[in-house]
Amino acid sequence: VEFFTQLEGHLRTDAPRPTGRDPQAYRSYYAPVMHVVDGDLCDAFNALSHDEQIKIADRLDRTVGEIMKKLEDTRNSLL
Repeated sequence: VEFFTQLEGHLRTDAPRPTGRDPQAYRSYYAPVMHVVDGDLCDAFNALSHDEQIKIADRLDRTVGEIMKKLEDTRNSLL
């Protein structure tokens, strides 16, 4: 959970926002969302450019491959 929370935090600041709004404000528009990891935002890591992926991976002290593997494993275990 800590890994995904950190990844989500970095993506909130670095990932492009399709709606132009803060992802937390967008998700909490009707009801406050607390203690929930935004899976769509975490999955947006795959859509980033390689340079942006490397920048976020360095902040998390992991490689891009490790992050992608973790996302893929989590996605497949839930399906």
